[in-house]
Amino acid sequence: MKHTGHARATHDGYSIPALAAWVVIVAVVTYTAGPVLRHMPLAVIPWPLHGLVVGVLFGTAHRHRFPMAIALGVAVIVGAGAHSDDWFRAFIGTCQLIAQSIVVVELHRWLSGNRHPMRGVFSFAWFGVCATLGTLPATALASLVIGLAGAEIAPGYTNSAWWVSAVTSLFAITPIILAFNAPARTGAPVHRTWRWELPLLAAVYALALLNAFFTVLNDWVIVAPAVATIPFLVWAGLRFGTRGYAVFAAMFGIVVVASAAVNVGPFAEFGPDPILRGNRAWIYIASLAGPTMIFPIALAERAMAEARARGAFAQLAAIIESSGDLIAAIDRDLVIIAANPAWVHGFHRISGIRVRPGMSMVDALAALPLDQDESIANWRRALAGHRFTVTRDIGDPNLARDEYEITYSPVRDEHNDIVGASQVVRNVTDRRRQESAEAETKRLEALGRLAGGVAHDFNNLMTAVVGYAGILAQSLPAHDQRQADLAEIEKAATRAGELTQQLLAFARRRVVAPKVVDVGGLVGGFMRLIAPLLGSTVRLNVRIGTDLPEVRIDPTQFEQVLMNLAVNARDAMPSGGELGVDVVRTRYRSGDGVRISVRDTGTGMGPEVVERIWEPFYTTKPQGKGTGLGLATVHGIVHQAGGEITVESTLGVGTTFHVILPAVDDDVAVGG
Repeated sequence: MKHTGHARATHDGYSIPALAAWVVIVAVVTYTAGPVLRHMPLAVIPWPLHGLVVGVLFGTAHRHRFPMAIALGVAVIVGAGAHSDDWFRAFIGTCQLIAQSIVVVELHRWLSGNRHPMRGVFSFAWFGVCATLGTLPATALASLVIGLAGAEIAPGYTNSAWWVSAVTSLFAITPIILAFNAPARTGAPVHRTWRWELPLLAAVYALALLNAFFTVLNDWVIVAPAVATIPFLVWAGLRFGTRGYAVFAAMFGIVVVASAAVNVGPFAEFGPDPILRGNRAWIYIASLAGPTMIFPIALAERAMAEARARGAFAQLAAIIESSGDLIAAIDRDLVIIAANPAWVHGFHRISGIRVRPGMSMVDALAALPLDQDESIANWRRALAGHRFTVTRDIGDPNLARDEYEITYSPVRDEHNDIVGASQVVRNVTDRRRQESAEAETKRLEALGRLAGGVAHDFNNLMTAVVGYAGILAQSLPAHDQRQADLAEIEKAATRAGELTQQLLAFARRRVVAPKVVDVGGLVGGFMRLIAPLLGSTVRLNVRIGTDLPEVRIDPTQFEQVLMNLAVNARDAMPSGGELGVDVVRTRYRSGDGVRISVRDTGTGMGPEVVERIWEPFYTTKPQGKGTGLGLATVHGIVHQAGGEITVESTLGVGTTFHVILPAVDDDVAVGG
């Protein structure tokens, strides 16, 4: 048998061979029990058959239930007709039995939401309701038919006798069958001690039952039937679950029915009438063994709920343990009660303290004097019932001090009382840097669009100025003294044109001619050309790596990048120093690239200067010494080539610019 994990689904039911076996069993029980376990003198349907048929139909898959009901009906007719030789009574009794069973099963399916009767307390309670009420319609219909056809077709038939027989059989026998075709989770887990405990307890129980109902020990031990029954049933339910309880309930039912049948034990007091003794025995079994099945079902349901809770807790703990966020919790005394590995590692990285559960948060934060007071205040605020998020720098400056986003929350128990507080910490240092870089890029793009528009219009004006100055110069005699003035106008306009070209390069609107080039060769050749411009006090150190990939860039623009960086480095070393240029292969994004590092040992820059060095017209040089477009132009050229440029600078130590250009694919390199 299989069952699904959905709360409202039933198991798949018996297999076809099992159903065939049940048909044979029903026929045999009908034939053998019919003569001795009757509820009326001329009855052909034995008492156990009511509960047996309903139990089998409950265990049958819904798609097979109607064909199985027909097969069981045929088996009952055969068994009842064979032992009574009254095939008509066998037929009408079987019709009432099968109709009654289908009503009980389908009514329970509708009321319980298609749950197995043993699936939980409420489902089993619905079974009790259906067993009591679902037998009434078939009984009433049978009485109507007998009343219309004449009492002679079923002499001795009474509604009450049939109903009592059906209800007691359903309460006594059906739960035993259901316990063994129910989903496996309703049973208790199997323990090794069962191998000896279950057989031993069953043997003692059998002896107690035989003594209570058959007096096998004579007068040596006198035990009341209730004392011999209830403790064992309770123990079986507690220890072995519903299936263990079903075994002991079956033993109880067999012994009681047998004692009533042979007229010994407590039921002998009801006289020589076997039908009367049987009715009383069935009521006794049904009232004791059937309803009390709800207790092991309740225990099993609670055990499963606890198992689910443990499983959910284990899953939650696994999620927290594996989370990349830093998670910790404290109690009301600020004692750390839980911390995931990420939190422990992160706290150790910024404080040097290895935190463990049981340590005071106050003691742990003592290693961070800059942050202790504010952190403790935040914890106390969470313990006061507030949920909030703060973003702040935390850590020992000598180890690591990063920016964190911390969410504090109170922890409450099942009574909604605050028993502690928790924090979920996320390191947002890299995110903030990325956001800052993205904002800087957008700002530079906006400045670039503005500068490009101005430069384009200004370039057109300067073109007109140069053109008209040339026309005017041609119209004047060569010895005219105004020719010198026109030459100055043309020279200034030309310089303005060069300035606009720099602006256009920064705005990435200058027409370029990118080519696949060998960066190492370009750097080596160009640095030899500009070495004399650096002066005698600046030492040039060029190191070019091997196996460099080729890149695509405008060679003229690349030389302009080297020129601007080299001139800036020279100006940063008024007393001399070293200018180093390193060219190496590196990884860039998802492929290869080339990194050109230009470093100097000059005055360096502070953080406030580094934040603005890419802005056009921003310069730290004296007035008249720089336009503020050098690095802005470099930034535009590098990004237009698909690369990136970064800077590292320390006041009094020097500055290093890193230019990274993406490598071209081999097929592109070959094609030029």
